[in-house]
Amino acid sequence: MKTFLFFRRLRRVAALASTAFASSFAFAGTPGVTIDYDPAAHCYRVDFDLEAVSHCEMGRQYAAAIRREFPKFERLTDRFLKETIDAANKGIDDPAKKMTLAKVLANVNELRMNIPPEYMEEIEGMGLVFSWPKDELGDGHLSPQEIFVSVIFEDVTESAACSAAAVFGGASSTGKTIVGRNNDWAPDEETDSWNAFFVFHNGDKSSAGNGMIGELFPNNVFNRHHIFGASLDSYPASEPPPRLAGSRSPTVDLRYAIESSRTLAEAEEFLRGHSYATGSLTLLADAKAAHVLEYDTSRPVGRRGTIRSDGSKLIKGVGWGIPNAIASVNSFVLPGGFPNHLGDAHNRLRFKNFRNLLRDDLKKGPVDLDGMKATMGYTSRDGCSTTTGAIFRLGVESGGEKDNATFQSLVMRLDTFETWMAYSARGSKWPYQPAYYKILGGSPFK
Repeated sequence: MKTFLFFRRLRRVAALASTAFASSFAFAGTPGVTIDYDPAAHCYRVDFDLEAVSHCEMGRQYAAAIRREFPKFERLTDRFLKETIDAANKGIDDPAKKMTLAKVLANVNELRMNIPPEYMEEIEGMGLVFSWPKDELGDGHLSPQEIFVSVIFEDVTESAACSAAAVFGGASSTGKTIVGRNNDWAPDEETDSWNAFFVFHNGDKSSAGNGMIGELFPNNVFNRHHIFGASLDSYPASEPPPRLAGSRSPTVDLRYAIESSRTLAEAEEFLRGHSYATGSLTLLADAKAAHVLEYDTSRPVGRRGTIRSDGSKLIKGVGWGIPNAIASVNSFVLPGGFPNHLGDAHNRLRFKNFRNLLRDDLKKGPVDLDGMKATMGYTSRDGCSTTTGAIFRLGVESGGEKDNATFQSLVMRLDTFETWMAYSARGSKWPYQPAYYKILGGSPFK
């Protein structure tokens, strides 16, 4: 499995730098990329105007903005790529089994043929700026191939972090869907500072989502038709093949599915109907309902994508029983799936806490935005997911192993797009209550 572990740390790479953006940065003329910092929200807003420039030019302007305002980005990204591959090879003596940059590039290039052309143009546009002619790690530079790796690294990641929940219908104070999503990753001082909210302006195909500066494919995405998707990693059901031939990029496809869909059913049908090399869970919602797509590679081809609803029968020993509410951690809970729930404390405990928190809140009445913030911001008794099932994780150590930390927590009303985010509490000690900041008061789209 170490063949694919080199991707684990790359999320932090995309955000490393030594200088901050000015309060606003845009290109002269007709800007395809505008970056503003909102000190009240503690977040950068990145607007991509795909009605003004081509996808390729958008990617070029984005990379140029990063290079201009983050002069150490290239060197640090190169360094972390090298360190991550070196870490993946630790303890492997057989040279044939060691990961190399050549193997990394071969793996990600297998996905290239199934990436929509317009998205490849964005990646290639970034490669016009990060254009070092040599694919060599440790040289302080980034080639177009290396920047490609950094943009889609999540496609072969082997982690199990993040969580999501939703209430809708009678369980929601508005009668419309309220979603929550926590992004969890290993704590990092630099990454924790570069929170970003992205808006891709492209007419009827516009989308928006949150993540880190340097990303093109946020793992929380929504569109102007109120369709929302949040992808979560899961433990693999089986060893991935050494090449990803025939597979699509789940990182890319989430954005494509949301940008291309007018209904929840369309988004679900697209994502469940394609072949992916890794297991995942995706919370998909519109203003009226929410489901979880369990993509389990242990199931037969053609039946790997299964929709879970609030009323679905779950595996023995796992209960839910909350109408108009749903939650997901990093495990499969539908019968017949890969068994990565009951034996994994950080999955089992967090799922149980989601159920208890939502059930207790509903005893007082329908869940509102503050109620969802309380659930997504729940730090339990010690801030640790593996010991007490903390949903908002503080990155504390337990049993000699450091827990992941929540670096972003998003709560949103899908009917109005009102959006709140909380950020990393790395280094904080329990008790801790995350502070949520308002990111959107309405639609971000033109």
